Amino acid sequence: MLRLLQTSDVHLGARHPLLGDRASDQRRRQFEAFERTVELAASTPVELFIIAGDLFDSSVEPRASIERIGSALGRLVAAGIPTIIIPGGADAPGRASIYHAYDLAALSGGSGAGAVEVLTPEEPDAAIPALNVRLTSRFPASDLADDGWRIAIVHGSSRPRDDEIAACGVDYLAIGGPHVAETGRAATVSWGASGPPELVDVDEAGTGEVLLVTLDEAAARPAIERVPVGRTRVEWMSVDLAELADQAELVKDLAAIADKDLILDVQLVGDWPDELDVDPEGVETDLAHRFFHVRVRNLSRPGLSAGKLPASETIAGAFLRDLEGRIAETEAAGDVDGGGELREALRIGRRLLAGRRLAR
Repeated sequence: MLRLLQTSDVHLGARHPLLGDRASDQRRRQFEAFERTVELAASTPVELFIIAGDLFDSSVEPRASIERIGSALGRLVAAGIPTIIIPGGADAPGRASIYHAYDLAALSGGSGAGAVEVLTPEEPDAAIPALNVRLTSRFPASDLADDGWRIAIVHGSSRPRDDEIAACGVDYLAIGGPHVAETGRAATVSWGASGPPELVDVDEAGTGEVLLVTLDEAAARPAIERVPVGRTRVEWMSVDLAELADQAELVKDLAAIADKDLILDVQLVGDWPDELDVDPEGVETDLAHRFFHVRVRNLSRPGLSAGKLPASETIAGAFLRDLEGRIAETEAAGDVDGGGELREALRIGRRLLAGRRLAR
C-alpha cells in the first residue's frame, strides 16, 4: 500500500490585481493553505508528497518566500516523507527557473529518507526504493519500469484526453494545471487534479482542496479523497435593478450573507429605472468590512422610452426621438459601448425632463 498527498497550482506570490488592498491578505492565505497542506501530510500521515506544478506564481520571488517554503517542506523531511515537485507554466524550468536559482532540497534540510526532489526535462524520473515507487514527469510514460508502483506527474493548461491517459501506462496520474479539483479513470489508469489549495483567481470556483490518494494492491483502483484546506471562497450574484427599491435595499440584502472568507462578485443587470440611483463604489464601501472582498459591476442599461412619446414639436419629444434614433443606429452597427453611453444620456435626460434632480 502507498498513500500520497497531491497538490498543485499553489501560485505563491500571486499579485491578485482584482483584489485591490486585499491582495496581500490573499497571498498570506495562500502560504497558510500550503502550510496546512504540509501539516495534513505529516499528521495523516502519508508516505509521499507530490506538487504537480506551479508551486510559485513566477520565477522571481523574494528569498524570504523561498525560505518559508523550504521550512515547510523541512517538516516533511523531518517526518521522512519524500517530496516530488515538477515545475509548471508559471515557475517553468530552465536556467531562469526559480528551481535553478534556489536549492529547495538544501533549504528544507538536505537529503535523506524525506528528500525533496524536483523533476526537470533533463532529469524527469525518480525512484524511491523504500516505497517501491517510480515517478516521472514524462508523458506518456508507457516505458516506465514495471517493478513497483508507477506514478506520472504532468502539468498543462487542461487535463490530457482520456485516450492519452489510458495509454500512459501508470498506476496513477497526478495532474496539475486545471484550477479545479477533479478525479476520474480512463481504461485502467486513475487520475486526479487537485486544483489550488487556496483561491488564486477570483473568476474561478472549485478551489481550496488537495487529494489524498491510496494505492493498494488489494484494491481494483486507487482510492482518491478530496480534502478541503483553503479558506477563501468566491460567489457570483446577479441583481435585477428593475426589482430594486433603492441602494439601501441592495446593501441590506447583500449584508445578510456577510462572510469574512467570501469574495462576493455582484452584477447589476436588467433595465435601469430612471428614478433609481445606484453607486457601485458606494455599495462596495458600505460592505467592505463584511466580506473578504466585494466587487459590484453595473451591467444594466437604461431602457428605451415606454408608452407614447411627447409630440415631436416639443423639446421633450424632439430630444427623445433624436436620441433613441441614434441609439438604434449605434447598436445596429454593433457599437455596444457607444450605445451604452447614449442610453445613459437618455436616462439622465428623462430625469431632467421629469424635474428630478441627479444624484450627486
